[in-house]
Amino acid sequence: MEEYIEKLLKETPYDMEGNAKTPAAIYLFNTNDGANKLPEDKAQLFHHIVAKLLYLCRRTQQDIQTAVAFLCTRVKNPDEDDCKKLARVIQYLRATNDMTLTIEPSNSPKWWVDSSYAIHPDMKSHMGIFMTIGKGGTYTASCKQTLNTKSSTEAELVAIDDAMAQVLWTRHFLAVQGEPVPITTNYQDNKSTTLLSKNYKGSSSR
Repeated sequence: MEEYIEKLLKETPYDMEGNAKTPAAIYLFNTNDGANKLPEDKAQLFHHIVAKLLYLCRRTQQDIQTAVAFLCTRVKNPDEDDCKKLARVIQYLRATNDMTLTIEPSNSPKWWVDSSYAIHPDMKSHMGIFMTIGKGGTYTASCKQTLNTKSSTEAELVAIDDAMAQVLWTRHFLAVQGEPVPITTNYQDNKSTTLLSKNYKGSSSR
């Protein structure tokens, strides 16, 4: 989508010039209540650019999904800090416009699901889903969870549950294409969540 990115870059303000090595910094989810709000015309432009980035990251530019997912939560009342974070994404796109998405198939799909507990200002968690059928991200998602959780273990369980719909759809899709569908492996880095998802109440005192 090089032409789409080039057109998008031409629509961005002059203060978003330059390049960046990553689409976001470690303070992406930090907010500042004291930051100045953007005037109406700049707020509308902010919303317009974020919407275009959302279209882009759902197709070929999955590496900006987390940054765009956060910016989508800020479009109603963006401030100057949000504008700087948007500029970082634009600068990253300018530096990586010639980078292409490569997908190669192999034997079976593998899934990774993860979440960051209570990282949003309203104490909701953020989750990421990644699926590959060999090389490259065949399916990816990065989004804010829709409900509040009480622990990192619970946030991880919610992420797995949200991912299951896409896991099952993918299994059915491959089967209909005549492809063998082995047992699906879902990789997780939270030991408590892994035990709960395998043993259900056997791993919980409640």
